[in-house]
Amino acid sequence: MVNGKLRRAAIILLDKMFSDSKLCPAVAEVTWTLRDSKQEVIDYEHFSVPFILTVYEILAKIHNLTLREMPGGTLFPHTMKQYDDYTIREALHNCIVHEDYTLQQRINLVENPGFLYYANGGTFIPGTLENALETQGPQRFFRNACLCKAMVHFNMIDTVSRGIKKMFTNQMERRFPMPDYEIDNEKKEVAVRIYGNAINERYTKLLKENNTLTLHECISLDAIQKGHRIDEENAQDLLKRGLIEGEAPNYTISISIGVAKASKQLPGYTKANGLEKEKLKQMVLQLLKHAGI
Repeated sequence: MVNGKLRRAAIILLDKMFSDSKLCPAVAEVTWTLRDSKQEVIDYEHFSVPFILTVYEILAKIHNLTLREMPGGTLFPHTMKQYDDYTIREALHNCIVHEDYTLQQRINLVENPGFLYYANGGTFIPGTLENALETQGPQRFFRNACLCKAMVHFNMIDTVSRGIKKMFTNQMERRFPMPDYEIDNEKKEVAVRIYGNAINERYTKLLKENNTLTLHECISLDAIQKGHRIDEENAQDLLKRGLIEGEAPNYTISISIGVAKASKQLPGYTKANGLEKEKLKQMVLQLLKHAGI
């Protein structure tokens, strides 16, 4: 309290249900939506203050299935949850603490088959995702300083700028696709997708068999599996190491050739993957010439 009046942070985190009217015209609300593969809404629910309690109700709505994988050489499957607990909590808490409540927008959590979509109003304070991942120290500015401090005391977040990087690291260790951030500082919108299943089997297998990859390299490989462009210098490095193949900008992950080089089985790789288009063209032309056509 300040001068006998409640701070807005206290209302958002701790006040009674429906007391968000004290924040008008600001909106303190999270909407959870469940969609099917056709993007049809199956179910939804609105949640309001106190967020210190309702965040548990929101997260309980997520269908966090148990995944089972049968590795080679054993009869016992590996099991893990579809979504990492830390990651889905961190993403929601980030939306709450960094929401620009003056924009009068709801926070959205949309559950789709295979991924979760979070969105909140406000600019992305680090500016770019690269800044957030490469920062060497705590963030210097917070939009909602009092709310941020309160959430730190309740162990909901930290203020040393490790949350986003840890979300990426967790996905890397689980061999899942990296989070996708959509940042529009002009429209004041920030969104993130958290994936709960594999997109490309080659990417998943590569991360399983190569434990020397850095987070930066995994982010580049993830961009390639999603059909996004990457810096050409990074691409050339990945090409030389046999991790990707193809020509710019249409690179693909080359898990097979990486394994083939390591085990000196390049002839087998060529047989399984076929010859290059130019070589096939030359062979066809040569056959036509010999046939007198």
